[in-house]
Amino acid sequence: MTEIRSVQLAEGFSVVVPQTEGALFSEVDFIHNEIFGERAYLKHGIQLSDSSRVVDAGANVGLFSLFVKQEFPGARILAFEPIPAIHRALVENLDSHGAKDVEVVRAALGRKAEEQVRFTFYPALPGNSTRYPEQKKVGQELTVAQIGQEAVDSIMAGIEVEAEVRRLSDVLREWAPEGPVDLLKIDVEGAELEVMEGLDDADWRRVRQTVIEVQDLDGRLDAVRGILDAQGFEVTVERAANLPEVFRYSMVYARRTD
Repeated sequence: MTEIRSVQLAEGFSVVVPQTEGALFSEVDFIHNEIFGERAYLKHGIQLSDSSRVVDAGANVGLFSLFVKQEFPGARILAFEPIPAIHRALVENLDSHGAKDVEVVRAALGRKAEEQVRFTFYPALPGNSTRYPEQKKVGQELTVAQIGQEAVDSIMAGIEVEAEVRRLSDVLREWAPEGPVDLLKIDVEGAELEVMEGLDDADWRRVRQTVIEVQDLDGRLDAVRGILDAQGFEVTVERAANLPEVFRYSMVYARRTD
């Protein structure tokens, strides 16, 4: 069982993470700055309120959910995290910060319901844990040039775990069967299209805004845009500012203007 440890991210604000102590890169600091410092999920017209309903697909250790609850205490959140060690940290962080009205589901999201699906958990970079580890090879040559092959091999040493996969529409029927979903946030390390394809057209019409992190492999960015265009969203794409362009990460912001 992976141990979790406490990390102070700002004065009076700490979280627990399952990241290996002494890792070369403090992933949680990077994510904290992206969410709290740069406010990356409230750009290009994305707005929330105290009555918002938010789906956090790929909740990781909970920083986005904690940010939403800090800014909009009355918001309701449905958070998904499939990796067991990360899920434990997520639940502990929400509890320790007194985050209410956050329902946590230990599952991934996909186009169909599945049991005992293999995922790869990276103890040195837990936020990169994924169902599709082969995609993590993109950009590794650049990283090797910077820190060496041995260090990269250590960082990307993965552990196989199993998790359930559910369809978002199936879970929404239990959590909020009607009314708007004010924000669908998707950060799922290669499974973006599967999450989107697990949402029925009737539920897509309920989604008012979405922010999606996309690594543009095999035309994935165009495919994501195609779904959003077909569903009637106004779409803005921004290259991920803090990552080298060779990694091909973008943030996709979409909202309804009707």
